[in-house]
Amino acid sequence: MGIVVTKKENVGYDEGWKTVIVSSAEKGDFNGSKYIDLRFEGYPETMHCRIWENRNKDGEEFSVTNMVRYSNPTVLEEMDKDGTTAANLDDSPAGLKGKSLQVLFYRKENGYSAISQKIAPAVPFQNIVDTFDENRISRIKDSAEAYQAKRNEANGVVAETTETTEGASSDTPW
Repeated sequence: MGIVVTKKENVGYDEGWKTVIVSSAEKGDFNGSKYIDLRFEGYPETMHCRIWENRNKDGEEFSVTNMVRYSNPTVLEEMDKDGTTAANLDDSPAGLKGKSLQVLFYRKENGYSAISQKIAPAVPFQNIVDTFDENRISRIKDSAEAYQAKRNEANGVVAETTETTEGASSDTPW
């Protein structure tokens, strides 16, 4: 009996932005680096979005914070402190469940699909501190695509290009 081998091309999901609904969120820690894993309705448990904490030069975390802000979170408390408007947002895993987001699917160097940690709001919305209109969402998505393109390039993933051969005859079988 022989061994059957197959070649799989374009394994996984199509690349690009997809609107998803969070089915679960789980906080984790890997060697002192904290993250949140998001899983989505209609996708297998293995297809998740891991958002790592990132801090700016002042030590303020921004990556997970942006994900919460983009999810149209529940505002737990509105505050006005010395003329500064602020909101206490529900960032609990239970509070993220059922929230809609746009996530960017991309192809890894091994050909399999993955989800970028840079996400975007699913639809325009406004709360006491944030306004996300179509233009702002578009800028967030453009920034996420640029980030992922740089990551892909650093990891040896070549962007697919389509070549057009001029002068080719339709009679040529190849």
